[in-house]
Amino acid sequence: MPKTNRSVRYLIAQAVAMTLFIAAAVLIIPSCQRKPVMSHASFIHLPASGWQRTLPLTFIPAYDDSAASYDIKLALRHASSYRYRNLSLVVDIIGADSTVNRQSVDVALADEYGNWTGGGFGALYQDQVIIAHGVGPDAARSIVVWQAMQGCDTLHGINDLGITTIPMKKRH
Repeated sequence: MPKTNRSVRYLIAQAVAMTLFIAAAVLIIPSCQRKPVMSHASFIHLPASGWQRTLPLTFIPAYDDSAASYDIKLALRHASSYRYRNLSLVVDIIGADSTVNRQSVDVALADEYGNWTGGGFGALYQDQVIIAHGVGPDAARSIVVWQAMQGCDTLHGINDLGITTIPMKKRH
């Protein structure tokens, strides 16, 4: 009889060891998989006193993978009390080698009838526009945005301005 108890204990110990091994493998193997590359957004809230023409906004894009390519979108939130149909901006995309890619960006916020084109409801609307397509992190280390509305030294009605870095889908 003592031999049987020893055999049963041995079988139970083997079953417990095998269960622990399987549980460890189930927990460890997924952690070795490559994590997905995520989108990142960064917004700056503008003062209620307005956005001065001489006050640039600077963004540092966030990237998960230095080898991936990204689209960069400029997003803005504006009040329904905003006085214009569009927003004119100057955008400087500064690379790791200090090269500056300057572009004028005109964001249409309302149609010819004065209807807001962006998403939202109530007093706030949001619009976005792509400012860079398929760039790597070295091509866009920082982004500087200036308001460039003609005849407007202080712009009122823009609540927030931001950027979103979106990883491009890999083609198979």
